[in-house]
Amino acid sequence: MKTEQNNLGHLKGKNPFIVPEGYMEGLTANIMSQLPEKVPEEGTKKVSLMDRVRPWLYMAAVFAGLGLFFKVLVGSEDKVARTDSLLVKTDVSSAAVSALQAAEDEEYLEYLEERYAGYILAEEIEETE
Repeated sequence: MKTEQNNLGHLKGKNPFIVPEGYMEGLTANIMSQLPEKVPEEGTKKVSLMDRVRPWLYMAAVFAGLGLFFKVLVGSEDKVARTDSLLVKTDVSSAAVSALQAAEDEEYLEYLEERYAGYILAEEIEETE
């Protein structure tokens, strides 16, 4: 038994697809005859003013609803925060804050001096030589 496996060499240069004789001549007429008849519309539909404005009204209603929703949501958080007994209100003077910041600045400068004193001294020694 002789079998051909993946031998497409005999099809080189040839078109393996064929169309029956006279198929293309009557194709358009055949398709058009199978379509149903379309009845032309006598008048166009008029769009009323309400139909034009309705999407804008819906959008405005959505934004108004979202605004009210967030107002109620934020308002309820403020009431909870004011009535919470765990919150402690403290009064700190500006002098105390500035003194604390000055102390933190001084600590930071001391840290930098301890950390990089060796590098600074090495650079000064190199410059004097």
